Amino acid sequence: MQSHILLTNQPIIVAKERYESENPQNCRLFCVEELSIEIAREIIDESYIASNGDKLVLIAANSFNIYAQNALLKILEEPPNQVFFILFAKMKSQLLPTIRSRMPIINQLKKEKLPPFSLAIRTLSLNEIYLFLKEKSKEFNLSPTQLKVEIQSLYLDCIKEGLNFNLKEIKLFEEALFWAGHYEKAHYIFLVLLLMVLDKKKQKMHENIRV
Repeated sequence: MQSHILLTNQPIIVAKERYESENPQNCRLFCVEELSIEIAREIIDESYIASNGDKLVLIAANSFNIYAQNALLKILEEPPNQVFFILFAKMKSQLLPTIRSRMPIINQLKKEKLPPFSLAIRTLSLNEIYLFLKEKSKEFNLSPTQLKVEIQSLYLDCIKEGLNFNLKEIKLFEEALFWAGHYEKAHYIFLVLLLMVLDKKKQKMHENIRV
């Protein structure tokens, strides 16, 4: 047995299925929407409880708090004797590089079609952006994973509308994904992206007029 990270589209469901296939006396399951520092402490405490034979600790979440990950670093690097961990996640980018470097990654992800972005890029206006950001500022339960999906959907919809981004603009999307994984507020992220997209649309329109 070896500790590892398992990438899957449905981490909580897959973790529960794995738990049901194991001996409950030697397996512990931690399934949460977001891995918090409190859950991380429970995992650490559980890891030091003795058991007969190997103990498997299953950790599944749709998002991973950065402080919780930092709390788990030491025990993942130097686990107690006969204790093994499996982390179930949707994307490797959800996990700190220091965690990814300590555990091999098994990728069982299946490609899923991204939903369209909430706003139509073709008819995008400043007023629509304002109303969209106003609603986003009221959202308090948007996970980093959901936010990343929305950012990716925005990017793909822009490409479909014929907006060609330069390297600097592509980097802006990459930085948005980074900040989404670090719990930056969605309306701050989309304020920058959508204003850039609106400006890009105006540039394209002027180019078409010249032609």
